[in-house]
Amino acid sequence: MLTTKIIFWLSLFFLIYSYVFYPLLLALLAKIWKVKEFKLSSELPKLSLIIAAYNEEKVIKGRIENCLNLDYPQDSLEIIIASDGSSDKTNEIVREYQSRGIILLDFENRRGKVNVLNEIVPQAKHSIVVFSDANTMFKRDALKKLVRYFGDSRVGCVCGGLQFVNAKGSNTGELEGVYWRYETMIKKFEGRRGSLLGVNGAIFAIRKECYYSCPPDTIVEDFVMPMKILEKGHAVVYEPEAIAIEEAAHKIIHEKQRRIRIGAGDFQALFRLLPMLNPFRGFPALAFWSHKVLRWFAPFFLIICFFTNLSLFAKEPVYAVIFIIQCVFYGCAFIGQMFSWSGINIKLFSLCYYFVSMNLALLLGFVRYLTGRQNVKWQRTER
Repeated sequence: MLTTKIIFWLSLFFLIYSYVFYPLLLALLAKIWKVKEFKLSSELPKLSLIIAAYNEEKVIKGRIENCLNLDYPQDSLEIIIASDGSSDKTNEIVREYQSRGIILLDFENRRGKVNVLNEIVPQAKHSIVVFSDANTMFKRDALKKLVRYFGDSRVGCVCGGLQFVNAKGSNTGELEGVYWRYETMIKKFEGRRGSLLGVNGAIFAIRKECYYSCPPDTIVEDFVMPMKILEKGHAVVYEPEAIAIEEAAHKIIHEKQRRIRIGAGDFQALFRLLPMLNPFRGFPALAFWSHKVLRWFAPFFLIICFFTNLSLFAKEPVYAVIFIIQCVFYGCAFIGQMFSWSGINIKLFSLCYYFVSMNLALLLGFVRYLTGRQNVKWQRTER
């Protein structure tokens, strides 16, 4: 019985630590441990902007127009659309803009985003490479804000801020926004120390010389690549003022496959980034353990908490109270799912459903990783 209690309390602690105590620890460290000062530059270096696309005929025209209207010297901006075996009108639309300097790299056989990037980046003309997605829109000054940190030679990668907006008739963007505001707070703390863990694929930039050519089966290259840059001793920072905007999926369930894919990629990345878990690496190791690894194992902690708590239910009142709280929480998540299917938004229920669905996707992603069933080729999330 003592063993069961220890397992229960450890699982509960790891959950609370990762989601609550770690952000509080970051806030405390910000007050007592001086952050790194990075030199910002007003110079506008030449950039290569790479957008990997697969069957993006619905959004690619708007994305190209967005790129052409950015507040950045067009003669200093190389825009590359890499079409990974698109079978719709994506290539046809992009060709209409070739006379305006847009470069189309048409890969006839689909190979997956990571392999497209591995082939394209060495061909990029400029020393700073920016990555983005076809369904993303940059604010006009995003690139100017993004490149400021490259005035400091220690910086190898800069991640911009991502904002979600609702699709028509949807509240998913609001839920994504709540989660992203929470994540943004953590990113700011980590980024100030030059130890941002991973980036969002919608908007980030690297020094071309720092590019890490990920293995061809890499699932989440936008996590592995910056982590490898960090592993080599370069700073990875966060610039929240360089803003990209993305439309959230219409319903949480529409995000299911994307989240499962990311979950599989997270566990794959864990075993490829083991050196970053070494405590002697200091803050980056603390952040990796606290912000990522414990989060990835949260589904297992939730399951362990529930069943060990069930076995302890009648032993002491505190276990009965905690078990009832768990049951109420999962009941709210179930109601939130029902409401989501009906298009009803009550924030408490929706947030509970969002949290549970996120962790369920991680669990299913772990199964896909173990069974080797996750394909490196990505599928569009309908929006």
